[in-house]
Amino acid sequence: MEHYMLPCLFKKYFGIDCIGCGFQRALNLILHGEFTQAFQMFPAIYTSLLFFLFGAIYFIFPTSKNSKIVLFFAISNAIIMIASYVYKMKFLF
Repeated sequence: MEHYMLPCLFKKYFGIDCIGCGFQRALNLILHGEFTQAFQMFPAIYTSLLFFLFGAIYFIFPTSKNSKIVLFFAISNAIIMIASYVYKMKFLF
């Protein structure tokens, strides 16, 4: 599976990780049953997966209840991604 991962163009051109770097590797770790390592690789992996799941459910069954759930996971995912990126960049520089 590692051979089919897309390279991060942001990292390639600017030399630093983007806010989504680590998602593919964390997903690969989950598929191999390494849940703790996946969280350490990309802390927003679980909220991202829930966001995609409920986004697909909302796409199939658009209701106001589903839209609130999708919005909740979108906001929580964004907060976790930004916080983990700031934490990672603080120790990188």
